[in-house]
Amino acid sequence: MNTDIKHIAALVASAIWADGEYDEAEKIVVGEIAEAFELDAALFAQEIDAAVAELGTMDEEQVNNYILEHSAEVDDDEAAMLYEAALQIITIDGVVGVEEIDNVLAIASALGLDEAQAVLLFADLIREEPEIELAY
Repeated sequence: MNTDIKHIAALVASAIWADGEYDEAEKIVVGEIAEAFELDAALFAQEIDAAVAELGTMDEEQVNNYILEHSAEVDDDEAAMLYEAALQIITIDGVVGVEEIDNVLAIASALGLDEAQAVLLFADLIREEPEIELAY
């Protein structure tokens, strides 16, 4: 990975922030993300915990600025993989709400991904996991 672990953790934590809860299922996915990105799992979990705590003190505008700040430091070749990690976080509980979609689309945009590409990646995930419920 060319992107610093702090920036990866910050963006994954931003996806966690969207539903306001960091549960056990998300912690398991965080471990899987660490493995996929070839990161030290314990260090990544610490970075996630710190980022989740920091995000908990922010309002939506501050979170958007946080996303922009950390996305600017992501290697272009790793942007799509990081967006897919955010999608894994928001879908792990089996329910995806409007706030979570707003959040991951903000992450995708900040990472420089085309909106259509971001939507197609999400649609592909939904196709593979048909049990995911969409909460309007």
